[in-house]
Amino acid sequence: MKREWKWLGIVLLVFAVSLAVTGIFCKLEWASIDQRHLAKTELNAQIACDYFKNDLEDGVNVAEAIDAGVVGNSGAVDRVAKTARYMIKKYPNIHSMQLVHQGQTVRVLRGKTEIVPSDLQKGSQADKDLNYCRRKRLTGIIGPAKLKNIGKGILICKPIFIKGKFWGYTVVTIKQSRLFKKTFKNLDSLSYYYRLSKTHVTGGDFQQMNSTMGQKPAQASVTFKLGGCSWKLETCRKDAGTMPGQIKGGLALGFTIAVVNSLLACLLLNYIERGKNLAKLVNTDYLTGLMSRQAFDRDASKHLESHPSEPAVGAIIDIDDFKYINDLYGHEAGDEALKAVAQVLRADFGGQGLVCRNGGDEFAVLLPDTTLTEGRAIFQKLYRHELTFVHNGKKYPYTVSLGFAAYPEQGKSREELLNRADMALYTVKSTGKGTMAAYSENMLKEGRSQLGFNLRDLAVNLPGAFFIYRQEDEKILFANKELLNLLECDNMEEFIKFVGRSVKGLLAPEDYERTIASRNAQIGDGDEGRATLDYHVITRKTHRRLKMHAVAHMVKNPYFGKIYYVILGSRGEEAD
Repeated sequence: MKREWKWLGIVLLVFAVSLAVTGIFCKLEWASIDQRHLAKTELNAQIACDYFKNDLEDGVNVAEAIDAGVVGNSGAVDRVAKTARYMIKKYPNIHSMQLVHQGQTVRVLRGKTEIVPSDLQKGSQADKDLNYCRRKRLTGIIGPAKLKNIGKGILICKPIFIKGKFWGYTVVTIKQSRLFKKTFKNLDSLSYYYRLSKTHVTGGDFQQMNSTMGQKPAQASVTFKLGGCSWKLETCRKDAGTMPGQIKGGLALGFTIAVVNSLLACLLLNYIERGKNLAKLVNTDYLTGLMSRQAFDRDASKHLESHPSEPAVGAIIDIDDFKYINDLYGHEAGDEALKAVAQVLRADFGGQGLVCRNGGDEFAVLLPDTTLTEGRAIFQKLYRHELTFVHNGKKYPYTVSLGFAAYPEQGKSREELLNRADMALYTVKSTGKGTMAAYSENMLKEGRSQLGFNLRDLAVNLPGAFFIYRQEDEKILFANKELLNLLECDNMEEFIKFVGRSVKGLLAPEDYERTIASRNAQIGDGDEGRATLDYHVITRKTHRRLKMHAVAHMVKNPYFGKIYYVILGSRGEEAD
């Protein structure tokens, strides 16, 4: 569970870091986009202001042209009116032009010229602005002012002085709805909100003229002076404050990458875990959890090669009569025995050196920085334990044999050291088992093959009928070739089928009870004894009745209980 939580934490960290990187990248890109948009907004605002100035300067130029005409004609307005009509036709933004003189106004429209009273109210802001322009001899832009017939308009006022004396005003009227119409349309098509403001010629705060911005903050602001007024254009993008499409796409891509990175992290963690498991399988014995033979050989060789002058002790350990455990209780019991031995070895030697399962029921130990005498004392701990394994809830005893050798005196390499320990082990096995011995020069290298010969070939090829059986159920555990030949059985299968694998099937029926009673009387209840018996056996093929003399030796085996080793001698065929 701890590993799973760790994995989850790593995957979530990868996901979070990927999202954070995406967020940082998108934030920086968004800021860059905003900077580019801001620069573009400022440029477009400046361009729009240039168009505004051009539109207003057309009106200023017209006013100054009329002023020049009035002055040049000494105040005669007839010829000036003709010029004014031309100007109105040339500049479509201009609604009318007026010459204001002594309370009367000569108004020039597109199709006519008329003399009308002035429509500026006395004391109004426009009237004040006119007087200000006169005093300052300034061409001023007044308004927006509310005018008759046209609604709100802009007045471009030029005071006229003839020979230094005030004569009147030339006033160019521009309908506000026409003013800057094209420029405003262009700003709108470029997705900008805008606000145009101006001050009065007399000064003061900016007064709003046109606006689509509402209360939105301006991204760009450009001011300029014209006609005695300050003008200000403020603009902002219609999508200001909203996330650009490329940022949305970047976030979606970043989220996808974060998910992919998380999946890759899962795959990588799984790959690493599989690698660890594979290394564990290679380096660990699957049944006992000890080092594998391969890992032991590698680490032991590495240690000895890197510490050639330091002492070490190598040992080979073997479970005695392990085949009996498997045959009697099954392979599951054998596995339990192996795990029990591994647990003891790990507890006794694991903290001091290397311990491995060498294969089968054999184990190997290497104790670094240990002399032969020290090794003997350490290995002696193994024999202070009550060695048992548990199978199906029941404890069973077992013994182990151990052989050991010293490095570098008795072996210059791992292979040589463990080979000498192996020779010591099989010396123990051939002389009693259940104990340990250190290697000495007089031990035969052929110990293993010699032991195998003594146990197997001698029993099978003994020149006399021989068999082994268990007292508990009278089951025959072993029969040699000579006994099979005596009973006219060609192989072990025929023998088992013929006698039923029991002593009762081997003996003539009328001799069984008497023979068992005689055996028990001679041996008694001890753990070891000997009996001599006479009984008959019947051959399988010819049904001959053979009189046999048997010598039975009983010993108590830790696995099988009381076991009888029986040698048979024939006393000839009994006559009918």
